[in-house]
Amino acid sequence: MSAALPEKPTLGIIAGGGPLPSIVAEAAVTKGRPVFIVGIKGWSDPAIAEFPHAWVRYGALGKTIELLKQARCRDLVMIGPLDRPTFFNFRPDMTILKSIVRVIGLLRRGDDGLLSGTVRYFEETHGFHIRPAEEVAAELVAPAGSLTTTTPSLADETDIQMAVEIVRERGAKDLGQGAVVANGQVLAVEDNAGTDEMLGRVSRLPSRPGRSGVLVKLPKPGQERRVDLPTLGLTTVENAAEAGLAGIVYEASGALIANVDGVGKRADELGLFVVGLPAGVGEGE
Repeated sequence: MSAALPEKPTLGIIAGGGPLPSIVAEAAVTKGRPVFIVGIKGWSDPAIAEFPHAWVRYGALGKTIELLKQARCRDLVMIGPLDRPTFFNFRPDMTILKSIVRVIGLLRRGDDGLLSGTVRYFEETHGFHIRPAEEVAAELVAPAGSLTTTTPSLADETDIQMAVEIVRERGAKDLGQGAVVANGQVLAVEDNAGTDEMLGRVSRLPSRPGRSGVLVKLPKPGQERRVDLPTLGLTTVENAAEAGLAGIVYEASGALIANVDGVGKRADELGLFVVGLPAGVGEGE
């Protein structure tokens, strides 16, 4: 009688908004790995309820850690957008209040500093191992080249180059991952409110003749890549179209895309290009 194969350890997933947490969970389960998801009330997609899960309020890090340890999770994936916590909206639970000095220090940092500090807190203080989402769901890795039959014009190429320089410069200061440039003018830069809000601002600007302008999303130089890589999806494409843009550009292997084929198809339907630039584009220039 053969011995039973050892059960694979449970993968913990801390879920922000959008479809990515469920995609990661499904990929893990398909490979025979059990999952446990901690959802954030008011943020996480209700679809996570298809998997073993629990809900916590925003800021309940102590409860989150307790639930993950009860589920015997060691490996964690942090995936999906969340608003940045502030001194005004962050309500830590009692466990985190014991580390309040450290928490205050994290809140004073930029986005990447906050995320890097959070990763260290989970790993060094509580013994978890943070894994990149693409390690579990390789299909999320943004590929190089064009996802669309629609391609950038010469004017678009000029806007792309300018936007890349802006995003790299701001990223080096931990100030966002995206920018919109049209006809050589900066229409918007990404802040803590995220890409969708930025595109909403562009859509409210005076209309431009035809489609023009590009959204460029790139990771910050030297950022903690296991969490908070730029993400794209159908909503990004539709919001870019609503803003009158000609296309979207990202860094190959430096972004996560939910449903690559669907994104390319929808962009073609709307007349947008979606292009993955070579890894490291614009760095050191």
